[in-house]
Amino acid sequence: MIYIEQPPFAPWLGFCEALFACDTVALYDDVPYTDGGYQNRNRIKTADGVRWLTVPVARAPGQLIRDTPIAPGFDADRMLRTIRLAYARTPHADEALHVLQPVLGQRHTWLADLNIELLTHIRAALGAPARLQLTSEMRIADTDRTRRLAAICAAAGCEVLWAGSGTRSYLDTTALAQHRVSVRWNEYADRHPVYQQAWPRQGFAPNLSVIDTVCALGWAGTAALLRTGLATHLQQPAPKEATA
Repeated sequence: MIYIEQPPFAPWLGFCEALFACDTVALYDDVPYTDGGYQNRNRIKTADGVRWLTVPVARAPGQLIRDTPIAPGFDADRMLRTIRLAYARTPHADEALHVLQPVLGQRHTWLADLNIELLTHIRAALGAPARLQLTSEMRIADTDRTRRLAAICAAAGCEVLWAGSGTRSYLDTTALAQHRVSVRWNEYADRHPVYQQAWPRQGFAPNLSVIDTVCALGWAGTAALLRTGLATHLQQPAPKEATA
């Protein structure tokens, strides 16, 4: 099984679950960078509520994700201080920062390099089995969306695509089936777990960066949470369209 996503910065739990669910997580780095996504930002919880952690980038028309540079003004130390202040009262803040700090401290030039290295360290800290593979290294020339997805699956040796519910509006499962690719919907947002989060008086805020979960539960605790949720989900019958 394979999951395909543009390389995110400090990803949410849904992405991290794919690291356990799939044999391969393909990082779609050879598509245009677009503003407003999660390639250069993600959310954490602070004393003032949920806020964004953002890596500023330099933009150019038609620029691919792999060719997107980090803006010179990015202050990694300031970002780390923001995280430390936000989670100072949590039991595993130091454990989370032990993984984040060495990566952010390297002063990467390219956004994709930062994200890929951070994802590699997160995967290792979670003990997740999936391999990370760049779509740019697959050298797929086809620009048709469905055929390209099918070619990525074939290049990775996978016949099942682990897909989020957000892709339902455009993912052509019938066309994929013609390329011998079936779809398994993960529906993670609908089953997001609740845990003892920082700043509890604010109420629980779902869909934050995995930083939030690790500060609360540690890497081992976060991995256990993901494994348990995944095992429960996989026991449910797959929708008919996923096996067409």
